[in-house]
Amino acid sequence: MVKSKKKLKAKQANIQSDFSASSTMTSEGLIMSGPVMTTSTVDTLDAGFTYSYDDIGQLDMFDEMDMREKYPALNQAYEHYQSVLEICKTKEKEDNED
Repeated sequence: MVKSKKKLKAKQANIQSDFSASSTMTSEGLIMSGPVMTTSTVDTLDAGFTYSYDDIGQLDMFDEMDMREKYPALNQAYEHYQSVLEICKTKEKEDNED
């Protein structure tokens, strides 16, 4: 246990010294310094590749209604969300009418 604490403190000290050496704190915030090299290439473009965001959907591992029946706190949070959503929609309509 003592060895692992010493190793942890040494690692933290190394991280701190790395942070201090490669960055500067100013009134605008943290400024990182040091060389930054980024290279990327595109050899070929596959024109046959297509993707549709319709493929991304909510995972239906569990039925929402069953979960809300099983967990009353979930149902209460859902109902609260629906109420707040309606209040926000009403406020947006009022703001747009003015």
